[in-house]
Amino acid sequence: MSLRVVHCVGFYFPDPIGGTEVYVRDLAAALADQGIESPILASTDGPGREYAWDDIPVVRYPPNADREHFQKLVRQLAPDLFHLHSWTTGAGLEHLRHARELGIPSVATLHVPAPLCIRGTMLLDGKQACDGRIDDRRCARCWALGRGVPAPAASLLSHLPKWQPPKWVSTTVFRRIATLASARTIAASQAERLQELADLCERVIVPSEWVRQALRANAIPAAKIVLNRQAASDSFAIGETRLPTTRDKKGLSIGFVGRLEIYKGVQTLIAAMAHIPRQTPVRLIVAGTSNDAATLRMIEDAAARDPRIELVGSLEHDRIPAFLATLDILAVPSHWMETGPIVVLEAQAMGVPVMGADLGGIAERVRDGIDGWLLPFDAPRAWAAAIEKAAADSGEVTLRAINSRRTRTTRDIASEMAALYAELHGQAGK
Repeated sequence: MSLRVVHCVGFYFPDPIGGTEVYVRDLAAALADQGIESPILASTDGPGREYAWDDIPVVRYPPNADREHFQKLVRQLAPDLFHLHSWTTGAGLEHLRHARELGIPSVATLHVPAPLCIRGTMLLDGKQACDGRIDDRRCARCWALGRGVPAPAASLLSHLPKWQPPKWVSTTVFRRIATLASARTIAASQAERLQELADLCERVIVPSEWVRQALRANAIPAAKIVLNRQAASDSFAIGETRLPTTRDKKGLSIGFVGRLEIYKGVQTLIAAMAHIPRQTPVRLIVAGTSNDAATLRMIEDAAARDPRIELVGSLEHDRIPAFLATLDILAVPSHWMETGPIVVLEAQAMGVPVMGADLGGIAERVRDGIDGWLLPFDAPRAWAAAIEKAAADSGEVTLRAINSRRTRTTRDIASEMAALYAELHGQAGK
């Protein structure tokens, strides 16, 4: 049976991209091998345009495109199914509604925790993993704490009556106060939007078990939830010349690759390096960039003070395999509940052990003491101790490197998704 599935995302190549876009690109290519057409429909900050990327047709539209324009593009692509991969202004719940109005069966993959968490991190009070259950009072307090409100005031805000500020307040100096006062309403709206997401979709795809459990905590039917774990691109593989460790005279090489934002946790690595004696043979190589000027300045200042910290700037995705091949360890110290992340799978496919935060998808993919290390997400001294021990014991690093391997391929993902698409298409035709 020939199928055509439109994949809708908030960003896409050749723009700066993340794990979601890499996943969509790989999925579309693997589905093509199975005879499933997978055009990409993606938001853009520029004018609408059409092009091909890796032989897959891509249609871009401005994020403020109205309902009629978006539906026109969808009709032109003539899909059998609509697959949403983002939760952004340019590609989110509103676009699911538009697809539903056209009578197209839809699915959505939750690549980020945003549909579950108004704070965005899934860390309760910023201190521990949250179970994901949306409770307007608990979420209102947590959200207020995340916006710098002192704990007593945050608790008070969480007990205020639900209230929606009038639109005119948004143009006044009282805007922030009014927003904080409506915290319970914002949380309640989040719960409603999550339920609508589930209602609009035939299935909700989750990359990790913790996301499944969080959806179940919000009474999303188990039959609607499908676990489809991610995989590294085929270009990530152990080369013939790669040894279990690649340390040189500069010592243990630990790398970080990704957005240099607070929630990605690079500050934990910087702080850990400050606790490691200068004579310890270790270097930290940081690849990435940031729109957060304060965080970027902190990292640059640390590198200026400590020659063991090297900044290499942003890397295009096709350069990441070569970067990983130079590392002894990849560090993933995320300060939020990752649904993946794909970079962990990429490192494992390259035979590079991962030192990661004991949270979310990282904890599901890294086996502590076997193919990596799991450490408290916000404990620089614990990271420093683990790094020091790894620098002193090459056998420990080698063992974890040997045990690091690929467990899934993009073909595995595509096979599972193709079966699901066929099932839903068959149901729609009845």
